[in-house]
Amino acid sequence: MTFKLDIQTADDLAQEALQKAKDDARAECRNRIVAVCDETAQINLAAAVAAGMLTAEQVGIYRIGLGWVDQMRNSWEGIAVEGRDPQDDANWPAVPPGVTELASAF
Repeated sequence: MTFKLDIQTADDLAQEALQKAKDDARAECRNRIVAVCDETAQINLAAAVAAGMLTAEQVGIYRIGLGWVDQMRNSWEGIAVEGRDPQDDANWPAVPPGVTELASAF
């Protein structure tokens, strides 16, 4: 009878912890985006833009919102790698003025 030992090194444990931190930060990023503009509002806004139904001001806010989403998506990995708390609002880009209001209309 032979036994197989599954030994985890400190590096293995560190990699697992980093992956968990990345998964947590990615999930928090998504949750924060969806809290501002849920999936239904995202679809409706995209359709309204495509159909030319928004005012020039609304299109500007929509574009700013897309930029914010891009900033959010570019932030989560650094938050995880640097060991910052993904629950801390200070670690995330602020929602630009008007974005929440526009999203809530859709």
